[in-house]
Amino acid sequence: MKRTLISKTPELVGKKVTLQGWIQTKRDHGKITFIDLKDRTGIAQCVGFKMMRELTGQSVVEITGLVKARPESMVNPQLETGKIEIEVLEYQVLNKSVELPIQVDGDGKEINEEMRLRYRYLDLRRERMNKIVKMRSKLIEAYRNELAKHDFVEIETPMLTKSTKEGARDFIVPSRFQPGKFYALPQSPQQYKQLLMTAGIERYFQFARCIRDEDLRADRGFEFTQLDLEVSFISQDELMAMVEDMTKKAVKAVGGKLQQDPFPVFEYQDAIKQFGADKFDLRTPSEKEQGVLSFAWVVKFPFFKKVDKADRAEVADGKSGWTFTHNPFSAPMSEFLDDHMHSRNLDQILTAQYDLVCNGHEVGGGSIRAHQAEVLKKTFQIMGYSDQEITDSIGHMLEAFTLGTPPHGGIALGWDRLVMLLANETSLKEAIAFPMTSSGRTAVMDAPSEVEKSQLDELGLSVSQKQHLSAHDFILEKIKAEGIGYEYFVHEPTPTSKDSALLRGTQLHQAAKALVMQADKEFIVVAVPGDLRADLDAIKKYLEVKKLSMASVESVEAKTKLKVGSIPPFGSSMGLKTYVDSRLSNNDQIVFNCGRVDRSVRIKYQDYLKLEKPEVIQINS
Repeated sequence: MKRTLISKTPELVGKKVTLQGWIQTKRDHGKITFIDLKDRTGIAQCVGFKMMRELTGQSVVEITGLVKARPESMVNPQLETGKIEIEVLEYQVLNKSVELPIQVDGDGKEINEEMRLRYRYLDLRRERMNKIVKMRSKLIEAYRNELAKHDFVEIETPMLTKSTKEGARDFIVPSRFQPGKFYALPQSPQQYKQLLMTAGIERYFQFARCIRDEDLRADRGFEFTQLDLEVSFISQDELMAMVEDMTKKAVKAVGGKLQQDPFPVFEYQDAIKQFGADKFDLRTPSEKEQGVLSFAWVVKFPFFKKVDKADRAEVADGKSGWTFTHNPFSAPMSEFLDDHMHSRNLDQILTAQYDLVCNGHEVGGGSIRAHQAEVLKKTFQIMGYSDQEITDSIGHMLEAFTLGTPPHGGIALGWDRLVMLLANETSLKEAIAFPMTSSGRTAVMDAPSEVEKSQLDELGLSVSQKQHLSAHDFILEKIKAEGIGYEYFVHEPTPTSKDSALLRGTQLHQAAKALVMQADKEFIVVAVPGDLRADLDAIKKYLEVKKLSMASVESVEAKTKLKVGSIPPFGSSMGLKTYVDSRLSNNDQIVFNCGRVDRSVRIKYQDYLKLEKPEVIQINS
């Protein structure tokens, strides 16, 4: 008998149907057994007489039965199928389930995140997660419909490409056919989509997978999806208006509530003065509770900024000491073009960049692009690139720009963030089917992981054994490899920073006290001055997590394989993310227990930042 979807059963009273799905709940009343059967369309109550007692929850079954109207007194108004029930005639177990390792009823937020991600295929069964996955799909459909009305063409760009200047580190892939050479996974389709404008496509879009080796947060991961657009022969105002119109219609199509229509527009400097940041939340407290979306545009960004010497990617990109704020392929605003071409007043040049922000997050960023070779080349010259380096990096684009490339601009909308906000969630992980953990490990499958030596041999690669070093040796190896000066202390075992300072003869405020914390069940390391307490409220707000607590002694030692009192401010030596209390920067030098309770190291604070590259949390004294 052909399968019937549960949502159709209210229309089939008196008919015989065959249903297939999961047993949501089971209630045994002696001779009568009730089960709630669930499929992708809904839930139906099924009643069996002297049968089904052996069935287990979450098993997959096929039930053939008669659709019957419930008595008026037994109608369940909470269900779309609440007016009917299925009298079971026969059934078959398609796959019996043992007891689940995690529960799938409720919202699941009380469950350890590591367990939720390990069993993500179960976590996705819960109603909240199922709704988010379906809403994400409907949002894609809504945008696609709007894009079709505007004559956009959907085109896929390569996943194996060349390293580009996108503002983050690349993930690289070794080539088997060309040993010693590497592909880069795309940080974005930036160069390809601009070349599509040269190709005469005029209006391109793609739901693009982007991969960046950057620090992880609640609203940022290694891989993400963006709705990528590029348009020829369009002004900044026209492009912003078109994107805004599509966004409003698509958001409303999935039930989103907009705070303002049209979206307000702020100049960058005004946003900084008014909100202290270029990402801000315009909602009232009641609007936050209701999940209202407060979209706004930010325009007139500085094109260049001084390189942050603690940021390795910026140092690499900005060889001259200057780097781009958003995108090196942007065009300067017309009134600043002359300064740009003569490398004058770099800190005053504004770019035709526009960001779309929502509820305190950046959900989109784009610009009118440089489409003339000499303008793009000048941007890279300002950043300190030689002619040869420019040719090696973007020579293909410069050539295309001499072959009839039209003026164009585009934008990329952060798809995962947009879904997160529409679902009124606070973590990006809730908007992605199989997200990574906060430490960069994959859900369900255990990666990164070792590979067979034969695979490495085929690629001409070998793995350094430094990864197996103790935390103590790992740190010393890093210091020596960078040629950094340091002072090494051997002392009696000490349980606290205060005791260590006394034995070393160092100042307590210079001590980098490393604390292992749990942020939404993920372990992190936070370094604070030895004479101060960790500001948990400030750290929690910065991390945008729901729960933050000090890890127990037992969990610290189990996770780090180190004794409490020996934890160094180098989470990288233990596979953990490191955060630093900004108050440590008051010291020229810092000293810390180096993975052992009887060994300490003193180095310059700036050298520490260079070695560990921690994320600095701004905390007022």
